[in-house]
Amino acid sequence: MSNPINRSIKVNGKEVKNRIIMPPLVCFNWGNDKGFETVSRGEHYGKRAKGGTGFIIIEATAISKDGRITDTGLGLWSDDHISQFNDIAKSCHDEDAVVTVQLVHAGMKSVGNTVYSSSPVDMENKECLGMSIEQINEVKENFVKAAIRAEKAGLDGVEIHGAHGYLLSQFTSKETNKRTDKYGGSLDNRLRLPIEIVKEVNEATGDDFIIGYRFGVNDPTMEEDKYFAKKLEDLGVHLLNVSSGIGANDIEVPKDFPFSSITYMGTEIYKEVNIPAACVGGIRKPEDAKHLLENEMIDMVAVGRGLLADPDWTNRAINDEEVDICYHCSPRCKYAVDGKKCPWYR
Repeated sequence: MSNPINRSIKVNGKEVKNRIIMPPLVCFNWGNDKGFETVSRGEHYGKRAKGGTGFIIIEATAISKDGRITDTGLGLWSDDHISQFNDIAKSCHDEDAVVTVQLVHAGMKSVGNTVYSSSPVDMENKECLGMSIEQINEVKENFVKAAIRAEKAGLDGVEIHGAHGYLLSQFTSKETNKRTDKYGGSLDNRLRLPIEIVKEVNEATGDDFIIGYRFGVNDPTMEEDKYFAKKLEDLGVHLLNVSSGIGANDIEVPKDFPFSSITYMGTEIYKEVNIPAACVGGIRKPEDAKHLLENEMIDMVAVGRGLLADPDWTNRAINDEEVDICYHCSPRCKYAVDGKKCPWYR
């Protein structure tokens, strides 16, 4: 039997040469306050593309300066940012990799003393206010403009970040969304903002442009997740990249499931849709990815820290070679402080 990792797959008609995704992983302290890189991302992502990875998602990139995850993160809120993504697109395409960028607004997790979310939130170190309709419309416009810039940069698509407790999670989750207007209350109302963003990005970009969605599981419940996943498919989303949501800690996993709860939810969403679905969640060893693919539990496997530790992870996995394994540094990932502090950095 051929190595399941090395099977190609089509995402919105684009041929992806294998089933491994590099998920969006922020390179902390590799940029400046204006959204520009200070360490080459073309080189960073190009190494993973040269190492065989078929699909690369560039790290969380802010659609507006007031929606940044970190004050050193990449931005796509200005045309001036396009050139750095053009360099990434070329470095990945030169190695026959498909490459998209994750677009994000962090909401109450944004940088700044005053931030905005679906509803006001009591926070110790900052003031969090509820967004007005005018601000919501501005967020939608900024997602669309950033997607257009990504297309101009030569990227193959975008991933809209709807997970990890960032703004779109804050709208979909009833834990954080206490609105009483058309963006709050019922499930369809809480899903309204991401749905409108997907629609408008789809209308503003080309037919062959990939629209992915970073899907936050159990946000708010598993059954509502399944409903939302089908809605996204109907809207024209081409890839669901399943990760953690606000209620992810409450997921119940069967005792015989060999991987994490987040991986489990990826395999559950996979069953509900007819578009490619990817799972993530501590998958560092090739045999784990092979198990998921061989047993038809998922379409694609996102290998995060494994690819930070070993840029050649995918080629080595395909050739049944040993890979460099992430040390899972304690008390926290050293890459999350500065990529150059990772023991495997090169």
